[in-house]
Amino acid sequence: MKNILLINPRYNMETLRVADDKQLDTKADNLPLGLATVAALTPDGINVDIWDEFVRPPIIDDTQLKKKYDLVGVTSSRVTMLRAREIGAFFRQRGVTVVIGGPGVSGSPDRCREYFDTLIIGEAELIWPKFVRDWQTGNYRAEYRQIEKPDILLSPLPKWESIVGDVKKYAMGGVQTTRGCPFDCEFCDVVFLNGRRQRHKTIERVLEEVRVLEQLGMSTVYFADDNLVGDHPYAKELLHALIPLNNSFDNPLKFSTQASIDASRDDKLMELLADANFYEMLVGIESPNKESLKEMGKFNNLKGDLVEEVHKILSYGISVRGALIGGLDHDDIDIFDRHFEFIQKSFLPSVSLHMLNAPIGTKLWRRLREEGRVIDIFKITDKVTRRIISNVLPKRMTRVELMQGFRSLYDRVFNWESFKERMFGFVSIINRRPNVQQAEVSIQELLKLGTTMNVSPEGCKAINEIFRYTEEKAPYMLGRVKELVVQFTKYSETARDLIPKLDQQIELESSGKLTFELDDRPLTVPAGFMKAYKSIFPDIHRHAYLGLTEKDKISEVLTRVFVDFLFREKDFIQLEDYHVSLLNKITDKVCAEFNENSRERHIIGETENITVPNVKRLRLGEDIIKSVEQELIKLVQAETEKQEIMN
Repeated sequence: MKNILLINPRYNMETLRVADDKQLDTKADNLPLGLATVAALTPDGINVDIWDEFVRPPIIDDTQLKKKYDLVGVTSSRVTMLRAREIGAFFRQRGVTVVIGGPGVSGSPDRCREYFDTLIIGEAELIWPKFVRDWQTGNYRAEYRQIEKPDILLSPLPKWESIVGDVKKYAMGGVQTTRGCPFDCEFCDVVFLNGRRQRHKTIERVLEEVRVLEQLGMSTVYFADDNLVGDHPYAKELLHALIPLNNSFDNPLKFSTQASIDASRDDKLMELLADANFYEMLVGIESPNKESLKEMGKFNNLKGDLVEEVHKILSYGISVRGALIGGLDHDDIDIFDRHFEFIQKSFLPSVSLHMLNAPIGTKLWRRLREEGRVIDIFKITDKVTRRIISNVLPKRMTRVELMQGFRSLYDRVFNWESFKERMFGFVSIINRRPNVQQAEVSIQELLKLGTTMNVSPEGCKAINEIFRYTEEKAPYMLGRVKELVVQFTKYSETARDLIPKLDQQIELESSGKLTFELDDRPLTVPAGFMKAYKSIFPDIHRHAYLGLTEKDKISEVLTRVFVDFLFREKDFIQLEDYHVSLLNKITDKVCAEFNENSRERHIIGETENITVPNVKRLRLGEDIIKSVEQELIKLVQAETEKQEIMN
């Protein structure tokens, strides 16, 4: 029997989103949902093990693995890419075939090719099983790309068997009910990776996954959706079904998720979230600066008063973990004071602070690349602080000013007195008790919590005052407040660890000891073509669809068409009549090549009875252009390498 090892690379975590003090000894936030799903996608007859470096030792020369593995699969994200590449090189040196997947490689495959035998680009449901079958026969390719977004119903029940013994090391289980987000924020890579058309699992399937996690012994479950409330009717239907299931457990599970601020505008949705036992939602506040919100396309956050909308969510007893960004083009150095004022005024119990970053492939990355304002983080030799710095050259402040402002904000936000002020505000505005059984807590035990966690005297005093105030104003919230106190304890510890590293980064950059290179990878799709693309894509799609025998090859064909076109028209400025003619000729040529290799016979004259899919509804054009750009980067890099060899 063949053996596959799936690895989750470790990086320095920002913190653990712990839900209660019993989880202070956990080593990681979430069970590795992605790898458990890939394990379930693997064809029968193959043994699959999962190695999560967050809870197990890092894989190095003397690491004792369970067995000899024939194939190693590594998942990747933007923050784990460097470690993923180290793992890839480690196993390739030992003669093991290594494959990489995940959002990291899907967003930037050009960063991975030299470290892995095969790249899995895009969502895995269709291409992972195909790759494994090819690997078994020894005829696997260097790249498998899923261009169109697959139906999420194809995603199997996660296979947790190989990590059952590690479950207690995780703070939370994970369930994904949807993929994609209806919003299109400039800085966010969700749309780039998962699309704007939200796809859903069936309600019963979600409930089944929750049941399994409860049986595994999880007390908290994270709904790992890009935006749980992106489709309000679906979210309500799910919550209506989740409430009785959760109430059927001896101890109802606690839930957290990501959601947009418009949840606050739907009273029924908020009631359902509270009664299902959602104790926290990560909400992208981003900025109190309205001009910055307009700049990033965060128009959903401009429809109401953000402070009032945060208060509305808090009034249901649900904590808001507010995500805020500093360093946007409309931000000057006073933005950090404005952030702090907003955080305190809105009573945010939990805060996630970020310097502006431009993830590869996003609209922000493209715009700033054109302006020469994106730094190539991969070329920074200082590995200690890479995790927390920005890859952007700010517009209205220097990088040092950005880091100094962030440092000051971090220090003020993760201060016990500031936290106490926010918690008093949170507790004071709760006006609806969640209709779900809460864990019983003893005030006497709660008053010992600070000492149990080795908190400073200042912190112990603040903790006890928070509990006393909660006992007076909303005693039914003591359990949830306890969770937030424990969570903040971990956050403040992380702040004490990060601030010296940030100080080090400030010193390195201000002294000139650390220099940067700009991200100089080619922007292979000209800005002028991006403007013309939306108007010409439907016609080229129709032309290709009608001329193609095997319709399931349409994405590959269209990628080839636009790659061939742009490789010829490198100096494209604006759309001319001859461009349309050239595109049609290329389309005919590519379709003919695919049809020649087709198993089906193409019959002339049948096209009039063919119904062409609505590409605007499918948003296929967005998927194609991403694939085109990545293919062009590969071609340009190959051409450059060839030229260097010749010289």
